[in-house]
Parts: sequence; C-alpha cells; structure tokens
Amino acid sequence: MDKFDEKELIYRQMDLLMEERRELTKSYNELKDRLRNLDVEQDLDYSIKKNISKIPKSDIENQKYLLAKKEGIKQNQSYQKISLTIASILKEAGVPLSNKEIYRILTEEHQLKISYPNLTSNILPRIKEDSSIHVERAYRGYWHYRLT
Repeated sequence: MDKFDEKELIYRQMDLLMEERRELTKSYNELKDRLRNLDVEQDLDYSIKKNISKIPKSDIENQKYLLAKKEGIKQNQSYQKISLTIASILKEAGVPLSNKEIYRILTEEHQLKISYPNLTSNILPRIKEDSSIHVERAYRGYWHYRLT
C-alpha cells in the first residue's frame, strides 16, 4: 500500500470518528436538557406543595364548598330542555299521562333532576301557557300532546 492510499484511509476513518463524535455530542446535549427540565419540574412541584401548605385549611374548605355549590347549580335543568322532553314523552305516549307518571319518566328514564312540586306547580302550568310547546291539560292532573 502506498502512502497516498494510506492517507486516504486515515482521512476516511477521521471523518467517521468526527461524525460519531457529533452524534454523541448531540445525544449528550439532549440528555442534559432533559435533566435540566426534570429539575425545573421538580422545583416547580416542590414550590407548589410548599405554597399549598401555606393556605389555611378553612380557605381550602370554603373553596371546596363554593365549587360544590357551583356544580350543583350547573345540575339544574333549563326550562326549555324540560319542556321539550315532556312534549316528546307525551307525543310518544299518545294518551294523557298523569303528573306522577310524567315525573317518574323524567327522573328515571331521562335522568333529569327536578322536584315533583316544581313540576306540577311551575313547569307544567308554564308549558300550558307557552304557545311554542304543543302540550295542554287534558283534565285535572293529566296532560297530553296537542296535535296542531
């Protein structure tokens, strides 16, 4: 082997070593960045836990109460949804249904949260006055879908 060929082989090996070194440096820097991010997350978790411990328990309980109360308000159903559900129930039934039967279907089959007195004293009379909902009182305590 002459000197020229040997030089060429040495240069190729040097190029391969340089390429491998670049890849190793890149991997090293990625691992270093990941380690730095983990440290930042750990510091953040520690500071959050430290700040939580500074909050008085009474404030935490008050916040839980307010959130539960707010969620309870969200569970109330709108008049529009209830009235349309009642109209569809009566339309499917085809015969007049009693207040109790409407209430049972609403609570058990449609999982609506409504009280019986609210249904009979407020919702059904309001539906009767609402011209856009085709529900009317058949006779005392019974309601049916009005065909138009």
